Amino acid sequence: MCLCGLRYICLIRILAIFFLVCCISCTKDPATFNLVNLNNNQISCFGHAGMGSRSIYPQNTMPSFESCLDRGADGTEMDVQITKDSVLVLYHDEFLDSGASCNGTIKDLNWSEISDCKMRSNLFKNLELLSFDEFIKNIPDPHRYIFTFDCKTKQEEDDGGVYYRLFARTIVRTLHQYNLTQHVYIEHPYETFLNNIRELENNARLFILTDEFEAGFGSCKTQNYYGISIHNAKITASQVKQAHDSNIHVTIYGVQTEKENYSAVEKCPDFMQTDDINYLLKIFGKYKKGKGLWYSVTK
Repeated sequence: MCLCGLRYICLIRILAIFFLVCCISCTKDPATFNLVNLNNNQISCFGHAGMGSRSIYPQNTMPSFESCLDRGADGTEMDVQITKDSVLVLYHDEFLDSGASCNGTIKDLNWSEISDCKMRSNLFKNLELLSFDEFIKNIPDPHRYIFTFDCKTKQEEDDGGVYYRLFARTIVRTLHQYNLTQHVYIEHPYETFLNNIRELENNARLFILTDEFEAGFGSCKTQNYYGISIHNAKITASQVKQAHDSNIHVTIYGVQTEKENYSAVEKCPDFMQTDDINYLLKIFGKYKKGKGLWYSVTK
């Protein structure tokens, strides 16, 4: 080999080593952070509607939830709605035809009318709309996990509070039926709804869902809620500490990339809902291999 060729190879190796050293020196492992919070100085890792919005799995479906929990997540967030006959259904959008084969809204239909609805998916066929009863009965030892109910109520209290109270009764009945009061976190932006739940179950773990920290912090202080749920971009590390100093737990959501996960971890929240559960589990040493796509498809 000619001298020029050897010099070229050496240069490539030097550049490669330099690049590797730079990457290592510029990357801090979040697992080594000095975490201080109200959750035993740990961050519980929750999936966003299962495996998240960027996953191949349709959100709020059994394969998505199974894959998330099987990978080692501490729990998962889920979007919860109520049917006309008081069945909790796991679905995000207001209208069924945006993500399923049926039409209409869940709150205006009985469960028997929509239980056979198929979720839209290019990869997964015959996935049916999922009720919470079906979900919980298919999770081995559900008390190992935390499930966050993002309660989807499109209407405010314009009916004398009838809808809120019905929704609240259904949630509390479900908590009692499956002994999940300490294993379900309940998110909602309106105090009236959260207070309806507390009237029925004083130990319910209630989170005010807010876009403004100060407003949410004020609600938690006056209403004595368990915590605040807020987008990563809407809260700072100092505000997280302010909440903790007042014994208010903090859930951060809206994290999709490694960079966003990293920035949220730096703020030391108690809980995180992520669209990149793999990354979050790996940096905290919780990731489990061996169960995922094909496990869920063939189970």
